Amino acid sequence: MDNNLVGSLKKLHRPAKNIKKLAWLKFPNDRFSNIYFKAKRISNNIPTIPKLARLPAISICTACFLLSFALTFKPAFNITVNGKHIGFADSMSSINLAKNLIQSSIEKSGQADFSLSDDIEITPSISLKDSIKTTDELVYSIANSSENICMASVITVNGEIAGACSSADDANFVLNSLLGQYKSNSSDNASFVQDVKVITIPVSSDLVSSSSMLLQHLKNEKSIDVQVISSAQHTESIPYQTQKIESDQIEQNIVKIMQFGKNGIASVSEQIVTLNGQETQRTVLHRSVITPATDCIVAVGTKSNGIGSGQFITPISGYRFSSAFKIRDGRWHKGVDLAAPVGTPIYAADSGVVTISKLSDSYGYYVVIDHQNGLKTLYAHNSSLLVKEGDIISKGQQIALSGNTGNSTGPHLHFEIHSNDVAVNPEIFLNFGTEVS
Repeated sequence: MDNNLVGSLKKLHRPAKNIKKLAWLKFPNDRFSNIYFKAKRISNNIPTIPKLARLPAISICTACFLLSFALTFKPAFNITVNGKHIGFADSMSSINLAKNLIQSSIEKSGQADFSLSDDIEITPSISLKDSIKTTDELVYSIANSSENICMASVITVNGEIAGACSSADDANFVLNSLLGQYKSNSSDNASFVQDVKVITIPVSSDLVSSSSMLLQHLKNEKSIDVQVISSAQHTESIPYQTQKIESDQIEQNIVKIMQFGKNGIASVSEQIVTLNGQETQRTVLHRSVITPATDCIVAVGTKSNGIGSGQFITPISGYRFSSAFKIRDGRWHKGVDLAAPVGTPIYAADSGVVTISKLSDSYGYYVVIDHQNGLKTLYAHNSSLLVKEGDIISKGQQIALSGNTGNSTGPHLHFEIHSNDVAVNPEIFLNFGTEVS
């Protein structure tokens, strides 16, 4: 036998640190060298236990594997509904809470006697942590796997369920349609008076309807009120005003239009509030004048034509009502006495023509005015007269000064009114206040 080969085989009984040296045996290639080395290790019963220096590395690898496993997996409960796996839960309390939430939601929708009758199986298991479902996810999965309930988009009005659709898009379509039916244009601001919301909850499958059916149902029920705030702009007429002026160039009771009136035009911006299509409020936001109005000017004649109006004014001011129309000193006192200092102005009670202006023993200086309408007035005991017979007098024109002439016991105006030449009580036409003796 080749001496080199014998020497190499003897070295196999040396310590294990020489084992690697066998790899340097010169065989035709490395693969045959490795096979030869393994064969000699087995035939000579060479130990295969790893060196102590390798144990820490193995321990670290094992620990890393266990830690990775603990971070990725956890104990869980496998849930099946009607034989269909729906997911994993981390605890029974989470599962029970999901079931209670489903039960409560169904009862709020009007089915107080509802009971979750589906076949729900729960078995202990192990799951990836990322696969554990939250309570909300469990509610969704259980509902969508049930035979008589489902997750739906529910419309609530002040917290009460008004209806449900299969999707949020359908529910929002219903609400937008309710708002849009009262809008005139896209700029209108429509809103619900009640607190209207869309929420996704489990409900009985019987409660879910199409968007068109639910829309018609809510319109018929009229349980949702819609308020719309809109703006509008229009033109409106500005009414003209009528001004009256007096003219002594025009005879009394004659009215002459000096300038015709004309309405103006204004631009008006308004805010309009409607409730279910009925207007409840209208507010003017801005008004601007496009064309101003032209006032009508009317001249009223004050130039007396000697014809009275039949409406009298008190012929003196600052007086004391000292005697009324009555029997006095055994005979009829045909007028009223209005006491006033000598020289107080006396005015015509109405327009007319002076028929008497003279001095007499009983009346002193007195004036009689014929109002040419069946009425006459008499003014007596004056200190002086300012008009003459035939003068045409205007209402309110000064005709005399009060005095104490004639049969008089003190300075005063004796005032009479005659209707068709018969003396009548002046208090029928004028209020002189309270008689003071």
